[in-house]
Amino acid sequence: MTTTLRDSGRRHPLTPVAPPRVVDDLYGQDEVATLFGVIAERGPWPLIVAHHFRSTEEYLAVSGGREAKPDATLSDFAAPVFRGYFAKEGVAFYEELRDIYQGRRLLEHAKSVHGAAYGMPHHMLFNLAMPSHSFDAGHFDSGNWRGMSSVDTPIWLLSVMAKSGLFDHWEVKTAQVIAYFYDSDLDGGFTYWPDGPDRAPRRLPSPFWNTGVLADNSRMYHRREASGPRDLRDMPDLEMDSRLHAEGGEWVVRNGDREIGRYTDGEVRTLFHYTALVFDDRADADRYLDHTDDLTPEKVFDVLGDDLSRRGIAFDFPADPMTNPEFIALLNNTYAVSPAEYPPEAPLDIR
Repeated sequence: MTTTLRDSGRRHPLTPVAPPRVVDDLYGQDEVATLFGVIAERGPWPLIVAHHFRSTEEYLAVSGGREAKPDATLSDFAAPVFRGYFAKEGVAFYEELRDIYQGRRLLEHAKSVHGAAYGMPHHMLFNLAMPSHSFDAGHFDSGNWRGMSSVDTPIWLLSVMAKSGLFDHWEVKTAQVIAYFYDSDLDGGFTYWPDGPDRAPRRLPSPFWNTGVLADNSRMYHRREASGPRDLRDMPDLEMDSRLHAEGGEWVVRNGDREIGRYTDGEVRTLFHYTALVFDDRADADRYLDHTDDLTPEKVFDVLGDDLSRRGIAFDFPADPMTNPEFIALLNNTYAVSPAEYPPEAPLDIR
């Protein structure tokens, strides 16, 4: 009989240090106006999936959409959720947001998640979800390890590293400070798995406005729930190059010059997402800053190869394991995991 993590009582590798904590009125009134002002004035903005894929065909090839449905379109698998980056790697892209991004308050919130002594701002972004279904079965944020992060490592490999639980020694802890804006009780909540994906989920229901959540999202599966008026949740003309525009107090989605959707503030779900790198003590920070104990791709594949051998899985290392499709599929399948259940109030949408 196979013993699962649930049966053994062991923690799943993707279990946060603590459940999320809620902070009311995270941002001041002027800060909220500044954040939304940048979105309104600096667009248009691309889809989240457009940050990672160059075309609809490329995305569908990865998702398996064509195999499941020969006439599949992007809207069968991806929701109209748009993203922009306010800052990355300590660099604020908009001067009016510099004090928010580099301010002490968000960093202190992030440090409190782990009880860390030191920290530094990492990324800050926003997501705007038009009325839509939620096809997200649950995900976790990309982790960071000394020497390897989303800056220089494919997302698929970071995901395998996190799910394997083999690289905790090199982990750079992260914490997220997220503010939700959705002034409606029509779905739109936040589902999360604080005890691991093999355990029961919990949820933060809407409505919320300027509701802060302090989380360890690089070790916690979570998902956006479906949101907005139900009769507006389909957008069949969605394409990889669809863009979100702010016009006359409304949000407009266009394919080039062609409008395919128009929405009011009350129909849109927004979040502002701040991530910090945090360090337990000075020695922990110095290891990261001085690169005295970094991972390399060669070391990562050596560790994964040893684990595959320990599991009795036959394989041959390809010449380039970072890009070989068959080897990538082997690793993805070996360490595959997904949430076991969903809240009855927020089921997974499936086409």
